[in-house]
Amino acid sequence: MGLEGPAHAGGGLLIVMFVLYGQVVVNGLVSGLIYALTAAGFSLIYGNAGILFFAIGDAYMLGAISFYYLIAVAGLPYPLALLAVLVLLGLLGVILEAVIFRRLRGNDLTMAFASLAIGLLMAGIALEVFGEQGKGLPSPFPGRFKVLGIMLTWDKVVIMGASLIILSGLHAFFKATRTGRAIRAVSQDLDAAMLMGVEVNFIKALTFFMALGVAGGAGALVTPLYYADVFMGPPVLMTTLIVVVLGGLGSYPGAVIGGLLIGLIESFGYTFIGGVTTVLMFLAVIALLIFKPQGLLGRE
Repeated sequence: MGLEGPAHAGGGLLIVMFVLYGQVVVNGLVSGLIYALTAAGFSLIYGNAGILFFAIGDAYMLGAISFYYLIAVAGLPYPLALLAVLVLLGLLGVILEAVIFRRLRGNDLTMAFASLAIGLLMAGIALEVFGEQGKGLPSPFPGRFKVLGIMLTWDKVVIMGASLIILSGLHAFFKATRTGRAIRAVSQDLDAAMLMGVEVNFIKALTFFMALGVAGGAGALVTPLYYADVFMGPPVLMTTLIVVVLGGLGSYPGAVIGGLLIGLIESFGYTFIGGVTTVLMFLAVIALLIFKPQGLLGRE
């Protein structure tokens, strides 16, 4: 009898720790997949057009606000509203590429500053239209359930599922379609792609369509879980920059892996050590870059 008590207590502690760490991992995966989406958008534009697109956080913000209006005002169902956000933000990307960035090709610094100015313009217009107060949406997927003691909400399951579908769909598109291979060819060697007959203007416009669509979709996905807010762009941009530098600037797989890593690091950090996590995260990325300047999967 004397040994049963400690053994039982030890088993109970293991179960508690498993549930705690499992919950932290789930939360980290939710955040990490959203970071992977925005980082994928940033990496697509940088890898294909050589632009440090600093407006990616504001595209995320516009996605969240547009999603709010499409559901709360227009009354669209959740899946249709998400699809509409992907298309609307994608079309915005096409317009920006054709009207602004196509005319600035060859001047990387000017394009970077132009993207920063575009982000400020997006935020200013959103502030005038939407206002300073954040607005939330009722959950379209209420309810929760347990898996091995780990609490899951249907909202988080939908976010993870939709994010995985988008990311894996993009990966399959790049690998299995002629247009996807053309995008990769332009990213690797623009001159060679042109000699092969690739329509560069179309490819770059399509890249902007996908990049802003994906970033806007990320903002839409988290809106029911949190809220839409005109000030959500800058924090997302900062995290996205950390992710793409960690994963490798311009690397799509690196963006996905980097997003998941940062999401997990944040989740474990804020759970166990608090606000100092952000500082430690910056230091960890700096340390990595000292030994691997191109990032985890960046090209040498």
